Order: sequence, then C-alpha cells, then structure tokens
Amino acid sequence: MLRISALSALLLVAMSVAAQAPLPWERLSPAQRQLLQPHAERWSSLAPAQQLRLSRGAAQWLALTPAQRHRAQRRFHDWQSLPAERKHLIRRQFERFQQLPTRERARLLERAAWFQGLSEARQKALRRQWRQRDDAP
Repeated sequence: MLRISALSALLLVAMSVAAQAPLPWERLSPAQRQLLQPHAERWSSLAPAQQLRLSRGAAQWLALTPAQRHRAQRRFHDWQSLPAERKHLIRRQFERFQQLPTRERARLLERAAWFQGLSEARQKALRRQWRQRDDAP
C-alpha cells in the first residue's frame, strides 16, 4: 500500500512538472505558428501556462468554421466597445454563474441554447417582454 502511495505521489509530481514545462515554438503546428506570429519573438520568455493557453486558444480558433470565426470576431468587437462599468457587471454575473450548482448551470445553458435557436424577431420580442416585466412595480 505504501508503495502505491509513493508511486501515486511520484506520478503527480511528474505530471505537475510536465504541465509547467515550456512549449517549444517548433512544436506548434504551422497554422498555430501563423496565428500566434505576433508572439513569436517573445514565445520562449512567456510562462509555460501562458504558452499552453495561447496554443489551445489557437487550436480552438483553427477548429472554428468561417461563420463561427466571424461571429467570434463580431462579439469580441462588441465586447471591446462596451463601457468599463458594463464589462464589470458582465464579469460579476459570469462569476455568479460559475458559483451555481452544476445542474442549475446546465439548465441555464439549455435555456440559452433554446433562446439562440429562436428567430431574431422572436428574441427581440421576448427581450421587450422581459424588460417590461422587470420595469413593472
């Protein structure tokens, strides 16, 4: 039993070290390198965790369809144009969402997916109804 515990501890240490090891620029795919070109000169000086985040983000971006990329770009532009107070409110709401129990988060995500499936006109109508309801005394 002691031997299994020692092996488990050794494995955890090895995994921890591997997770913190730098990611060489050359290990990125050509498409990832092209996408991450602005970081090329300083890549080796980035923290391994940041290298991993950037490489995963690039891989996710590359997996998107052109329509999904366009939507992501539009949403990012919208985010950048928001006032600081609105961004702060959205971040707080996201933090509250993250604190919810798993089932409640799943239920809300399911409802959001349902809403996204509606026509734009129907979404606008529902938003109008919800605002009127929220404004009622």
